[in-house]
Amino acid sequence: MLAMWSGHPWGAGPWFLVFPLLWLTLVAGVVFLVVSRRERWHRRSGEVTLGELYARGEITEEEYRKRRSVLRERSR
Repeated sequence: MLAMWSGHPWGAGPWFLVFPLLWLTLVAGVVFLVVSRRERWHRRSGEVTLGELYARGEITEEEYRKRRSVLRERSR
């Protein structure tokens, strides 16, 4: 009954479009943040593992630098 006050069944003004668009924008923003953080986390976890290998002496400094540069190039 309240929606009929403005003369049409959608309510007063364009609000019937604004709220769904706001929700869609919010959901898209959350999805974007989750995906971007996940990619960044995977890159960081690879660098941490590589740092541990270097710290234990399992790879040389030259190998460490090469592998780290490969990880950073792939994440771009």
